[in-house]
Amino acid sequence: MMDKKTDKIILSSENLSEYFYGCLSDVNRQANCPLPQEFILYSSEVMHKYAISENYFVNDSKERVLGMELLQAEEKTLSEKKEIYREIGDLVLFQLGVFPQRINSKTPSKGYYLNIGRSAYTKAAHLNCSFYDIPNFYHLLSTSLENLVKILTHAAESFSHESLEQYLLENDDAVIDFSFSTKKIAN
Repeated sequence: MMDKKTDKIILSSENLSEYFYGCLSDVNRQANCPLPQEFILYSSEVMHKYAISENYFVNDSKERVLGMELLQAEEKTLSEKKEIYREIGDLVLFQLGVFPQRINSKTPSKGYYLNIGRSAYTKAAHLNCSFYDIPNFYHLLSTSLENLVKILTHAAESFSHESLEQYLLENDDAVIDFSFSTKKIAN
């Protein structure tokens, strides 16, 4: 639905995942080597999850230190480990895919964050985490993480948000300007 006064798209939480799925699917279809639709579905759910700011920040709005969280997870229970590993992988996917400039300006390189994300998803796979009962989903996701980040980055380049703060929504119902255009991309 379009708001006539602001020319912004009005999205509710019910269709935000669908919107991201559509955007990512459009980009994926144009890729030289398209990724499985299950990865696109998963990524759209990750984008929806982190569109809500309370899911992104911890401890009084401080950014998360993913390397430390990955190390600290070893001391947790099995169920906590599963959640932490998925969460770390998802955060890497989101940060590198939607806001690569934030990572590029930090001392650890993009490769460092990709390795953290791959490691987290691989550890989740070893703990038998699943996504819609797809065998080896997190292992496959870890091996395709870099290409999936490219899909998200290309889609995010078309969104009109300029900062993390603008992207992170304060609640489930929001007015956001996520205009989208398609271009041919290379994997």
